[in-house]
Amino acid sequence: MRPILLHLHVPRASGSSLYAWFRRGLGPGGVVQANAAAAVQRAVAARKGENEPAVVSGHFLHGVHAGFAGQPCRYVVLLREPVRRVLSLFRYIRSLPHHDLHPVLNQPGMTIARFYAERLPGTGPRNATVAQLAGILGTGVTPAEPHLEQALANLLGGETIFGLAEDARPLLAEAASFLGIDHPPEFPAVNRLDAKEAWGGSEADLAAITAANQLDIALYAQARAALSGEPGR
Repeated sequence: MRPILLHLHVPRASGSSLYAWFRRGLGPGGVVQANAAAAVQRAVAARKGENEPAVVSGHFLHGVHAGFAGQPCRYVVLLREPVRRVLSLFRYIRSLPHHDLHPVLNQPGMTIARFYAERLPGTGPRNATVAQLAGILGTGVTPAEPHLEQALANLLGGETIFGLAEDARPLLAEAASFLGIDHPPEFPAVNRLDAKEAWGGSEADLAAITAANQLDIALYAQARAALSGEPGR
């Protein structure tokens, strides 16, 4: 049975671009979107052939594969430099009226530093990539060092194709080989914010994001080291 590729979509890390790349390379029938674990499991169970679908893409958590009965799979994930990712996420949320944090971030005089200072310690964009890769995002559990260790084990354990949004080419080459895409398409730019969007990004804002995302920063550093073949990963 051919393995299925689980695209674990990290928000604001070129995940929408990767999803579009899969659709262009495989055709619409080769990719399905699903976020909840049950929906991912239904998508896998509904496969009628080796390539239908070849990829399931969504904002699900690592560990969703535990619900598959005998279906081999691998994960694929793009990471982005954490401070820039979270800054982009704050800006993106400000443009989404239906998001639960939209009213908060659009309050008069709101800054990212103020947001972090006024929110409870476990809320807001804090180490969300570690939480997603450790399988605890949205559970009410605040990420800690053991979750970083679990996220790194899941990322570096050999069952995950991973790369950096800053240069996705090595990941695309590996994914194309895995999926049998003989003529990989160009990597599209999807869901990018207007470059004129300048809310946030002051020194205080960036310092607040940095302080709140130390685990994500450590994860990203070790992922970069692993990809570059640096010792001590």
